[in-house]
Amino acid sequence: MGVTEIESADCVVGAPELQIVASTGSTNDDVMELGRGSAPHGACVAAHEQTAGRGRRGHGWGSPSTGLYLSVLLRPDVPMSHYMGISAVCGMGVLDALHSLGATRAALKWPNDVVVPATDASALDRKLAGILVEAGTGDSGMFAVCGIGVNLERPTLEGDMGSVNPLAPAGIADAMAEGAVAPGFDELAQAIRDAVVARVDAWAAAVNSGHAVAGPLAPVLSEYFDALPLMGARVDVVYPNGNVAATGDFVAVDVWGRATVRLEDGREVVVSSEQASLRRAAW
Repeated sequence: MGVTEIESADCVVGAPELQIVASTGSTNDDVMELGRGSAPHGACVAAHEQTAGRGRRGHGWGSPSTGLYLSVLLRPDVPMSHYMGISAVCGMGVLDALHSLGATRAALKWPNDVVVPATDASALDRKLAGILVEAGTGDSGMFAVCGIGVNLERPTLEGDMGSVNPLAPAGIADAMAEGAVAPGFDELAQAIRDAVVARVDAWAAAVNSGHAVAGPLAPVLSEYFDALPLMGARVDVVYPNGNVAATGDFVAVDVWGRATVRLEDGREVVVSSEQASLRRAAW
C-alpha cells in the first residue's frame, strides 16, 4: 500500500484495525486499494503526512506534518443514486467526533468542509478540515472512501491548497471550548473513524427504512441545516476559478444536497457543490 512505520492504535470492539502511518502518498489511494479487495466497512488508514494528497476537482492538497490525514472505507447498503449523500453525512460524522472531544466551535461549511466560524460579521470563517469522498468498485461491489484532512496546528498556506483563494486555516486549538484540551493525533483519528462509520451506518439504516425516498439527505436534512452557520447569512456564490457568480442569502439545501441562494430581486439560484462554493459575503 505504500505505507510505512505502522504504529499501534486501540480500536473499538468489533471495528477493523485502524492503521496509523508516518507518511504515505495519499491515504485515499491506500484505502482505495483496500476497497478493491475484501477489506471490511470501516477499514482506515491515518497518516501524519501525505506527499501526494489531493482535494476536490483534482486539485493538489497541501499535507504538512502539522495535520491528520485519514481515509475510511465505507460500504453502505444503499442505492447507487444515494451515494451522493455520503459526503455531507461524513461531514456530520467528523463534526460529531470534534464536538465529542471538546472542539465545540467547529461547524460545517456547505457541503462538508469543517470551519471555525468567524465571531465578527465582517470576517471570514477559518478552515479546520477538508473532506473528499471518492467512489470505487471492487471484488465486494461498490464502495466509497472518505478522506479527511484536519489541521492539528495552523499551517502556513503554501502551494496549491485545493482551491483558488482558499480560506485562511484554523488549528484544532481554535475550535476548542474554553478550558478544553485539544486531542492528540491518535485520539482524534480513532474518534473521527468511529464517528464517521456510526453516522454512515445510521444514515444507511434510515435510507433503507423508506424515509429517504425523496432524496439521499432526507433523513438528516434538518440536523444538517443546524450544522451550517452560514444558513440564513449573506453569501457569495463562487465558481471554481474564483469568480463570484452571485450574492444573496443562503436560504436552503435540498434533499440532493444543492444549495439555494436568494438574490436581492427575489430570484433564487440553485447550485451543486460541483458547480460552485459559498463564502460569507463582505457587507
